[in-house]
Amino acid sequence: MYRFRQNVAAVIENSEGLILVGERSDIAGAWQLPQGGIDDGESPEEAVLREVREETGITGEFLKIVARSSKVSYLFPRNVNWKSGKGKFDGQEQIYFHIKIADSGWSLRRSSEFVNFEWVKKRRVIERIHELKRDCYIKAFYELFGEKYE
Repeated sequence: MYRFRQNVAAVIENSEGLILVGERSDIAGAWQLPQGGIDDGESPEEAVLREVREETGITGEFLKIVARSSKVSYLFPRNVNWKSGKGKFDGQEQIYFHIKIADSGWSLRRSSEFVNFEWVKKRRVIERIHELKRDCYIKAFYELFGEKYE
């Protein structure tokens, strides 16, 4: 039986229909959505807003959660064991949140997670993501937007 780390991901959409992605600070050229683990006693909604704030600097007052996906999961490569708190995990089980962002009043800031940000089309998000997570993104985007990406 696999042990999955419970995780959330933020699909932040602006008024032009573009999605926010960040370039990881630990892997140059690797882009992904803001995401992170759910802390003990925290709801998935609380976790996604916290992760967005920590990773982008954007606070909840500028964000509106409009939908959430079912849980999707992926396994880490065999040579990776992600350690956190109570032990090792074999992969992550994620809930993706579609979040609309206000047109103004907020600003992005670099963090320990991301060194750069871009607003891109949904298809470009799927194209940029590491193959390890691609199927999860495809499934979540279909659930959130009703659009298929292959």
